[in-house]
Amino acid sequence: MKYRVLGTLFLVATTVLGCTSVPKGLEPVSGFDGTRYMGKWYEIARLDHSFERNLSNVSAMYTAKENGEIAVLNRGYNEKTGEWKQIEGNARFVGDETVGSLKVSFFGPFYGGYHVIELDSVGYSYAMVSGPSLSYLWILSRTTALNEAIYSKLVSRAAESGFDTTELIRVKHDRTTEILLPEKEIKMGSKAANMFAPCPDSPNCVSSLAENKKHSIEPIPYHGEKAVAQYELLEILHSFKRVYLVTIEENYIHAEFVSSIFGFVDDVEFYFDTAKKLIQVRSASQTGYFDFGVNRRRVEEIQKQFDQKEKSSHEESNPKTV
Repeated sequence: MKYRVLGTLFLVATTVLGCTSVPKGLEPVSGFDGTRYMGKWYEIARLDHSFERNLSNVSAMYTAKENGEIAVLNRGYNEKTGEWKQIEGNARFVGDETVGSLKVSFFGPFYGGYHVIELDSVGYSYAMVSGPSLSYLWILSRTTALNEAIYSKLVSRAAESGFDTTELIRVKHDRTTEILLPEKEIKMGSKAANMFAPCPDSPNCVSSLAENKKHSIEPIPYHGEKAVAQYELLEILHSFKRVYLVTIEENYIHAEFVSSIFGFVDDVEFYFDTAKKLIQVRSASQTGYFDFGVNRRRVEEIQKQFDQKEKSSHEESNPKTV
């Protein structure tokens, strides 16, 4: 498999245009939370251009940087050449960081507009993004499939705003990403294939695969479709403060939790065991020895919220009859 840098993928055209202004008649979302927007997004639909022609399985990974910028990693599979392509860039807010208006650069000082015009403000599970004109539109989701009712709603709003939605292309997602990743992501991704690394001797780690009482914690059972369970878990993760999604793969999610005072980082991993319908979980501090039970309490809180969501979903699917 060959890997090539994708010189033009997902918003590169806006960079070339060098325009960061919002298209006339559109308004970026307010109350925007950049931290919750971080992580992986899948392209569900787009207005096609030469820079994305023949591309399927398109995704974007956003990661917050210490200098306030956002690292961007875009990927896609060229159906014509049979090759994965990717490009790295940087994004920053145009003004107020509570407004979903950013600018993205893949070529030095040249920036293009990236404007979030629709957003799931509760779960940050879907978004609709415009470039610098009505010729550029993307519908994004945290998962490879988006509820049809939500998709139709977004398409209708796009049409009302002046986009030619008859030209929208639905993006296919049927391949596992096989791309050279940053070193950190390769490391975490390899753990997904081999389940989790064992907990160290220190008490600042819990794992549902640990065999000793000090580190052991129960896995999270789910009863419906895996995609629904993933969606529910992502909603829960986004409800926490100072959480960064590092990796979202077919059966694996890795998030970083950052403490408010000292900035300590904990790695929290989830692996979906589809055969047993269990979510295996591991939560561990990157540094130090004691965690005063933080990792265990965090996982228990996630388990509690997930159980509540599962119960609510079951009740909605099986209403009581009088």
